[in-house]
Amino acid sequence: MITRDDGFDLHTERFFPEWRRYAFAGIVLFFFLIVIYANSFHGAWQFDDAPNIVENRNIFLKTLDWPDLKKTFHGPEGKISRPLSYLSFALNYYVGGLDTVGYHIVNFIIHCLASVFLFLFLYNTLKLPTVRGRYGSSAYGIALLATFFWATSPVQTTAVTYIVQRMASMAGLFYITALYLYLKGRTADRPWRRGLFWGLSALSALLSFAAKENAAMLPVSIWLYDLLLIQGVTRESIKKNVMFLIPALLAVLAAGLLYTDVSTLLDGYRNRPFTLTERLLTEPRVIVWYVTLLLYPISSRLTLIHDIELSQSLLTPWDTLPAIALIIAFITLAVYGARKRPLIAFCVLFFLLNHVIESSFLPLELIYEHRNYIPSMCLFVPVAVFIIRVLDYFSYRKALQFTAAGVIAVLLWAQGHTVVVRNAIFQSPLLLWSDNVEKTPALSRPYNNLGAAYWDLGRYEEAYEAYSRALEIDRQTNLLNRGVNLYNLGVYHLHAKGESDRALELFRSALEAYPGYWPAYHDTAICHILKGNLFEAGKTLLVALSLWPDNAYLHHTMGFVLLKAGKYDQAIREARRALSLHPNLDNALCVLGEAFRRKGSSRPATVYWERYIEKHPNDPEGNLALIELYDTSGDRDALSRTIGRLMCLKGSQGWHAFVGGVLKDTRPLAYTPNPEGLVAIITGSLRDQEQRLSDAPRQR
Repeated sequence: MITRDDGFDLHTERFFPEWRRYAFAGIVLFFFLIVIYANSFHGAWQFDDAPNIVENRNIFLKTLDWPDLKKTFHGPEGKISRPLSYLSFALNYYVGGLDTVGYHIVNFIIHCLASVFLFLFLYNTLKLPTVRGRYGSSAYGIALLATFFWATSPVQTTAVTYIVQRMASMAGLFYITALYLYLKGRTADRPWRRGLFWGLSALSALLSFAAKENAAMLPVSIWLYDLLLIQGVTRESIKKNVMFLIPALLAVLAAGLLYTDVSTLLDGYRNRPFTLTERLLTEPRVIVWYVTLLLYPISSRLTLIHDIELSQSLLTPWDTLPAIALIIAFITLAVYGARKRPLIAFCVLFFLLNHVIESSFLPLELIYEHRNYIPSMCLFVPVAVFIIRVLDYFSYRKALQFTAAGVIAVLLWAQGHTVVVRNAIFQSPLLLWSDNVEKTPALSRPYNNLGAAYWDLGRYEEAYEAYSRALEIDRQTNLLNRGVNLYNLGVYHLHAKGESDRALELFRSALEAYPGYWPAYHDTAICHILKGNLFEAGKTLLVALSLWPDNAYLHHTMGFVLLKAGKYDQAIREARRALSLHPNLDNALCVLGEAFRRKGSSRPATVYWERYIEKHPNDPEGNLALIELYDTSGDRDALSRTIGRLMCLKGSQGWHAFVGGVLKDTRPLAYTPNPEGLVAIITGSLRDQEQRLSDAPRQR
């Protein structure tokens, strides 16, 4: 091994006592990570960020009172799910709203802490009696190098830069912390210290599971760790530990039952383009591919949604059987070599064990990079051991030794550079999905998401091309996504082309493909409203509200239908319900303002329209409604200000053309302008102003 005698020793023991070694590792990790992740802090909301954070009203925390905090434990579907993750998002919202910077900073801190605890775990593991003789003299170098490879791996980018995957990184942080604390308790010399560390380990394990369900494998990981690396594998230890494996497995089962309805466990396959058998045959190839990606993580191989061919049988495609054989071989070699090489055996088994939940029979997506966050934590230990051995082997040739060290530095730099490149892609949805489409041109979902990115930028024709391409390919990772694709095309025809009949056809097709997609119900009702069929619109909304009684958008649109039907009190009730569910749903203010105006209640009508205009000062509908209200109430100053605002908006258009253009808006209008009446009010007000100005000098 590398020693002081061979001339390559860094004299760390002389200049860095134990606490200084820890401090040095933490500081170096932090500065390296801040350099490569600095460009991630202004990344945009992406993909699943929308339903889990941006649109999840459960995490919109306003106070730190217990009832409000308890509400944040619920996911977007209203059930308690990953409560710690959602609570952390809620605290981010409490501090900075939906500004992404705060969320990215927290994600970065979590990753830094996970890296520090991984180093502590590996370093203390390498000093255990079972492996100290082989690795003890190089424990610090191995632990630090392995941690660096893991922490800077571009594969971890989706768990750090992709905000919602804080679920994976937070679970990883508390997972590795629980292992470290268990180790400290297991090697403590006093009972009270042992109890303290084990208590903290149990708490950390609960927090890990509360962040994400895949942490349920922690009890088995602890059992395996204790057997291989603390007790050592002997016939006696195996017999003694078999009885402890059963409680560990029961703990995993109990944790799974907390989140899973066993009766519906496999129902998800109805919406998948693969069967249970195909998934079980494909996943070994995915696992092998994960290993190659971790060892060779170049940018061209990294993307958010991957395309992988399904395994139809053991021989189709050809690499199915070799992948299964390779995994069996690794397991066999790890078990066989567990007595002589317990560290390597643990690292191999740890990787495979922690892929069991997301890479076995559950009807999940086949492949995601962030699933490697926990499993890969020990994978780089054998790599680090090999590198240290190489450095040791060349100890007699300093030039070769320093060359090898330089190669390691270049590898770490290359990983860091790839992380920077990946972070840049996460700066906007357009960049992310353009990259994904380029790398997976045969998948529909990236095209559909690219179309949504174009749509949000107002590039409607490019959005239509992407949506159409997605439908043409019709190769979905989830069959329900075909309904989303059809819905997006319907939105294009409705809002970009004003073709409500064609849009209605597409929305109906979308509901056939995805019966549980509420936006398709909602926009079907919008089509009926635009066609003047309030009865069909109301009937559609009643069906939707029976399925989603707490959907603010459905309540708002029902209020709109009731407003147009002349049922003003019911419209007010529905609009207020919408605002109680979604305080920022500004269109509900239009329904309230117009309902009160038609009831003859000018004061509340004015208040609601003014609240709307505060948020949307350039909206013609709200300004025109206020012109009529101000004229009725005789508020000449407010009338003049509002007309002045509209003069800036209309530009060179005449007043008749401008007001008539509002009527051509493709969205349903709560306030329907009367061009003749409004133009008369506006021109009359302008004449009055001119008269007052011309009279002003004579009054002086």
